[in-house]
Amino acid sequence: MKINEILIHLHNSVDAFTLKSRHIEEIRHALPDVRLTVAADNSDFMERLPAAECALVWIFKPEWYARAERLKAVFTPAAGRDWVAADPTGRVPTFHGSFHGRIMRESLLSMMLFFNRRLRNSLADQQDRKWGRLEYSECTGLFSQRVLIVGFGSLGVSMAELLKAFGATVIGVKRNPQLPVGSHVADRVISFHNIEEELPKADHVVLLLPGGTETNEMFTARHFSLMKPGACIYNLGRGNCYREADLVDALDNGTLAGAGLDVFAEEPLPADSPLWEKQNVLITPHSSAISREYLDLFIEEWLGICRTEKLYSLLKSGEI
Repeated sequence: MKINEILIHLHNSVDAFTLKSRHIEEIRHALPDVRLTVAADNSDFMERLPAAECALVWIFKPEWYARAERLKAVFTPAAGRDWVAADPTGRVPTFHGSFHGRIMRESLLSMMLFFNRRLRNSLADQQDRKWGRLEYSECTGLFSQRVLIVGFGSLGVSMAELLKAFGATVIGVKRNPQLPVGSHVADRVISFHNIEEELPKADHVVLLLPGGTETNEMFTARHFSLMKPGACIYNLGRGNCYREADLVDALDNGTLAGAGLDVFAEEPLPADSPLWEKQNVLITPHSSAISREYLDLFIEEWLGICRTEKLYSLLKSGEI
């Protein structure tokens, strides 16, 4: 299956997520025989869509497929299924980026070190010109700690690879632990049904759950109560997987030492959220995957598929 017409619409309010001239040049150099069109705006994209055979986009709505009779595949950098809808007829496959772990694992690591190395206290000491050296004895190394990763797909595996390099013990939690994904990295892979056995042992609990009704409030007040005293929790998946009130209660009653939060049930996080006031909370604005290399990695991944002609076999088999 040969693709001759590629339509790109990768504009975004986040500059790191917006197509640059270097990306266009890279694609044209790699695919010289393909006609490449970069949409100027939304209306231009919709006008050109009927002629496209392949689309690289941030957003694709279900009703657009009917307007794109020549379309053979839709590619998006996004890992989540929030913005690019599947074709209701099943005719056109969609492909989501799988490179995010290389960026997000560094975001997770920075959060963990923030708590392990008491960096909030260091910043306060610096502001007060205080030499608080004697207060660092409680710092802890990742090499002596246990990390529970809830949602152990490709993203979790990428994070586990980095954490294992630091010497941490890693336990993965996934829907079907019998599948081999990640088993070569984690010390153990368990199902969510067995998570209550591991929560009291974990120094760090990482939530990487996708959005949707299946994961809505999946991590309950009981799960928070079972966590090891002094443990930290991190959410870099979606904000619907627990109730904010349950998290706040766990932070207030001393069960948790800290929380690194990148995603929230409501975004932007409302100004009246009690999370803003917590000294044991590190908040980032859904930015764990933002990096200047973001689209470089997406284009590299996508071109790798095209160069090896893997795209054609995937289209034929229906795997994307």
